[in-house]
Amino acid sequence: MEISNYLEKIRYGRKISQEEFVDGIVSLRQYQRYRSGECEITYEKIDQFANKLGIPSKKLMHEFEHDNNLQYKLINQYYNAVVNRDFVLADELRHDLEKDIFFGEERRMFFQHALIMHDYYIGKSSKIETLRLSSRLVDYPVILKRNYFTDIEICVLSFMLSIIETNEQTKLLKKLTALFDNQDTIMSGGADSVYSLIIMRLSQVHGIHKNFPKVIQLCSLGIQRNILYKQYYLMEYFYYYTALAHFKLEEYDLYEEALFKCYNVLHMEGNKKKIEKFTNLIEADFQIVYDTFIMKYLQKNIL
Repeated sequence: MEISNYLEKIRYGRKISQEEFVDGIVSLRQYQRYRSGECEITYEKIDQFANKLGIPSKKLMHEFEHDNNLQYKLINQYYNAVVNRDFVLADELRHDLEKDIFFGEERRMFFQHALIMHDYYIGKSSKIETLRLSSRLVDYPVILKRNYFTDIEICVLSFMLSIIETNEQTKLLKKLTALFDNQDTIMSGGADSVYSLIIMRLSQVHGIHKNFPKVIQLCSLGIQRNILYKQYYLMEYFYYYTALAHFKLEEYDLYEEALFKCYNVLHMEGNKKKIEKFTNLIEADFQIVYDTFIMKYLQKNIL
């Protein structure tokens, strides 16, 4: 399906009609089957379509790999811009992506989810409308009857936790948590940042429900995955939520250690806005002066 949609993108760009493009190769209906993923396109057909486009098939496949990776990168950047409320960047990326042809259904769903969140965060869509669109995107609640899920489907469902009614939230939270207790039921598209975001959202809601041991368990999973994939995405949240959970459980040594690691992650990245945001949160939550706390922690544990 991905390569078929890429062929469609090139066909459109080269101003060739669909009828002319498929003539002598396959029927228009068969071409649509390739694009919808109903059946696989053979290399022989790819070679014939490449000839119609006037591009050697090897060069076409090479360009497909390049454009495929670039498209995923742009969608991921747009999604992250929306999540971080960077609406200037989000508007710019949205404008470009809305004109694109997506190479697969997962890409389309990921982008549509970002669009729904974007409109919600800027006040263009109400909570009720956002929930309706999100539910339709993943066929909620019917989807909960399935045994296997893609990471993008779970990403959409984890976002819905923040806008769904309380009684439904409990049921959805239970389902998503069970999936992470048995990760063999999750089909990953390779987007490790999506996993981290889902874990962060689940940790946040479990904290609201005062299930602090589960918060610690999930944050530990998020930290381990980041270390495994050599990334720091949302690491400050994992340590921050871990510190909150240990504090609520009166495990003060572990709380102090998590807060110290949160400080290290923040200052290693050096994002001034993020440092200010988390400093304000932490000082309000724990009634401390963060820099003073770090100095005392170093004196007690290291110096």
